[in-house]
Parts: sequence; C-alpha cells; structure tokens
Amino acid sequence: MIFKKEDKVNFETSTNCWICRKDFEEGEARVRDHCHFTGNYRGAAHQKRNALFRKPKFVPVFFHNLSGYDAHLFVKNINSMGEGTIDCIPNTEEKYISFSKSIQDEEGKLKYKLRFLDSFKFMASSLDKLVNSLKPEQFENVKKTF
Repeated sequence: MIFKKEDKVNFETSTNCWICRKDFEEGEARVRDHCHFTGNYRGAAHQKRNALFRKPKFVPVFFHNLSGYDAHLFVKNINSMGEGTIDCIPNTEEKYISFSKSIQDEEGKLKYKLRFLDSFKFMASSLDKLVNSLKPEQFENVKKTF
C-alpha cells in the first residue's frame, strides 16, 4: 500500500467511512482501504465494509472499430502476456466482437481480466459524424494537450 504522510493524517482524523459515508462508532474497528491495482490509499473504512467492498475484476480496453480491423492478430499474440486464459466472442473467423485475457498472479489465481471491446459498437453514429457535431468550445481538453 502506498501510504503517505497526508494519508496517515487523513486516516487518524477520519470520522466516517469513505465507502458508506457513515460515522465510525466508539471503539469500532477501522482499516486503511487501498486500491489493489495502483496500491494507492483510498481512505479509512469500516472493517466489515472494506471486506465486502469489491471492484470489478476486469479492466475494459477500448479500441475504436476493433472488429473492423485485424483483431485476430491481437488474439494470436495476446498469449505472450503471460499465463492465463483467452476468451473470445467471434463474429467470424477473423472478426471478433470481444475478447478477454486473464492475468494471473504467481500462484495462478486470477488477478484481473483485460476485456478488449469495440467502442464503435457503443456509438450511435460514426466518430467523424459525432466529432463534427461538436462546437469548438467543447474541445477544451484537446486544446490543453495539443
């Protein structure tokens, strides 16, 4: 767990659980909750709430128009990412709707799953049409970067 000085102060002064937002009772056990992907401290939590708190075990990875390109080449080479199974939802032999790669820890236990999805399937129109419908002031984040 990445636990900085300011995190320690936050933990010691917390009066409520960051998960359920309810106050800590007198003498109630509380724990330091952290993200299991990044290791970053998230906040003080009730011990029971923390034990029940679950994040999805999959990480979505979006490609625009994945099924329209050579996704089968990704699937063939994704096995080099270490041990773990590959699950595919094929449309045809060379086109896939979605595919996933399980990432395992040293003991062979599922750590998380990378789920590759086609963002084009979630859009009402083409990317070009959607971008052209935006006003120049809606590109604020793009202007900051470029």
